[in-house]
Amino acid sequence: MTEPKGTPAASDAPDNVIALSRYRAQLGRGKRLRRADALMSTPDPEQAIRALPGDELYYVLHEVGLRDAGDVLQYARAEQLQVVMDFALWQRDEVVPERLGEWLEVIAEAPYEKIGEWIAGLDTELVGLLIAKSCRIYDLSVEEAPDEPEGIGYPTPDRLFVLDVVGYPESDAAPSAPGVGDEPTASARALIRILDNLYRSDQQLARRLLVGIRSELPSSLEEMAYRWRAGRMADLGFSDYYEALEVYRELDPASVRLGEIKPGVRTRPIFSGGSGGSASMTAAGDSLRAPAALIERLGAPSTFARAASRISSPDEVADLHFGLVALTNRVLAADRVTPGSDADVAAALERMSGTLDIAVEFLARGDDDRALDAVRTVPLVRLFRLGVSLIGKVRTLALALKRHGPFAGSGQNLFEPEDATVIDAVTRLRPVFPRLLDDAAKSGERPFSSMADIARVTAAVGRAAAAQALLRGLGVKPQDVSAEAMEGTTAADAAGLDAGVLGRTALVLALLDSSSSAKVPIIFRPLDPKEVRAFGKRTATEDPSTMKTVDKIKQKAKAILDAATPKGLVDAAHEVAKRWIAGLVPLEPVVVRRPPPSRRRR
Repeated sequence: MTEPKGTPAASDAPDNVIALSRYRAQLGRGKRLRRADALMSTPDPEQAIRALPGDELYYVLHEVGLRDAGDVLQYARAEQLQVVMDFALWQRDEVVPERLGEWLEVIAEAPYEKIGEWIAGLDTELVGLLIAKSCRIYDLSVEEAPDEPEGIGYPTPDRLFVLDVVGYPESDAAPSAPGVGDEPTASARALIRILDNLYRSDQQLARRLLVGIRSELPSSLEEMAYRWRAGRMADLGFSDYYEALEVYRELDPASVRLGEIKPGVRTRPIFSGGSGGSASMTAAGDSLRAPAALIERLGAPSTFARAASRISSPDEVADLHFGLVALTNRVLAADRVTPGSDADVAAALERMSGTLDIAVEFLARGDDDRALDAVRTVPLVRLFRLGVSLIGKVRTLALALKRHGPFAGSGQNLFEPEDATVIDAVTRLRPVFPRLLDDAAKSGERPFSSMADIARVTAAVGRAAAAQALLRGLGVKPQDVSAEAMEGTTAADAAGLDAGVLGRTALVLALLDSSSSAKVPIIFRPLDPKEVRAFGKRTATEDPSTMKTVDKIKQKAKAILDAATPKGLVDAAHEVAKRWIAGLVPLEPVVVRRPPPSRRRR
């Protein structure tokens, strides 16, 4: 739904002038407001905390630490706590038992009136799941409780039930030593305190809960609780996983044009300031809604941020903010990232930022004004999908080579180590950029962030394709690299077999030919050890008299590879040729036929 547009506080900037740097400052102010001590130092902490949206309260509690969040949590409304638990307890479509235990301990510390208010306001299915997963309930009107419970036996104050409470595993607990694994956990004692206080606050509600839980399977409770949770998350922009995947659906880059929307008309998420929320609190809440990782990404220099920093309209800046938050939520949902996982959130947002940078750079064509128009007049989801599509074109090329290349049917991809690293990185579901292609090459990966990254990876995939095309041009066929063909050779285990090894082997065979012409294709076969020794003697660089011979060998090798080069891959093939020729002197690994056992004993 779209709500009427508001504007940031007029005192924060001159009329009609507010750049993204101001927006980042506003977000930074919001981040400081998240601190529990700042909230508690306000004239009315209860009103300030209750005015926060539930997702923002989650960030407050997450940043201060759950164990130290009791002072803030005691003021929370049940509706807020429900959203907080939507964020905190679930991993995909299942609750995490360790997190249930942690939250039980925190809730148990609240006053009994607050516990009663919370339990009455939370989803009945979620409350039932909290209890059902941690204990067994005995109805004394129809059965007897065991004399020796597995956990802690708890007779309810009305003497109608006995609960055998075992609690939940502790997330940071060390493996139990023999004989101590049966001791009740802290969460078991916390659940007993919660139930005791619930009986004290609302005995009828406590009885109804226990009767209802006995009639439901935990799996049914979890399924229904998840459905309620999915609806609330969708209201916050966290779409269903399959719906959220729409942001990764590729499109035709040519279909994205400047001016698709009028500036300042993006859809904003619904925000309610809660009870007692004033207009100023609503404005503060707006800036608070962005995750800290998003604030940090916007603070870093990037193509998207530079373009957005030129936006001068307060309405457009606020509009951009909501669009970014909505896109962030959809990306996190599509990547199945839990909002509480700081590292995963930061990684997803870094990838999102880089993808937006690529899209803006593509549309800008080196023109700053076009870059500004791209941010102002193209929906952010469309921008993101454009970046995804541009990266996807490289992924499609790499997948085609991997699955349908000339040696794909042999059961081996034959990629050389550097090529294999590139192909592996770019063919993932979410492609990444291999850092070995950076100017300062290093190990590891990072997100794609520029059209130059796409160009570098495209060239690297081209080199991998050229290597395999060169092999075919030299005469190497898929059957030549089969397990049967390699049996009895130094490449029999195929662990070190790649295009470079095969290419050098083919070159040595061609170079040992006494003919002066560069004949391709050759009849490929493994080398005999005598041939390897003979080639080594001809290229022994310790003897100055062989230097001219080495130069001639390299020239002949280049002529052979030039003759095997396909027309469409000339530049890439030349890069591969340099690598293979450099591996001839001294000779790097080649495929060699092992001598028979009888010859090895002599």
